[in-house]
Amino acid sequence: MSKPSFKQRATRLAVASGIAFVAIAPTAAMAYPGTDTPNDPSDPGAAVQGTTATKSETLPFTGGDVAGLAAIGAGAVLAGAVIVRQTRRNKAVV
Repeated sequence: MSKPSFKQRATRLAVASGIAFVAIAPTAAMAYPGTDTPNDPSDPGAAVQGTTATKSETLPFTGGDVAGLAAIGAGAVLAGAVIVRQTRRNKAVV
């Protein structure tokens, strides 16, 4: 297997960049959806109602699955160790 030439590598980079741009551009455009809102001359602060903070005894649940992420991380470490061990074993045999 030969090493790809500079032209082939440049072409691959250009294609990958184009694909990434096409995939990412629509999401970046949605980051600022409504910049053309009409100007309201009235005082926007007049309609704001005040609220009182309540003291909570527990931390808020943010939805993070810590156990699942830990299992994925442990599986990735285990898979990496197996791959490294197999590649070292194959080099020692040759």
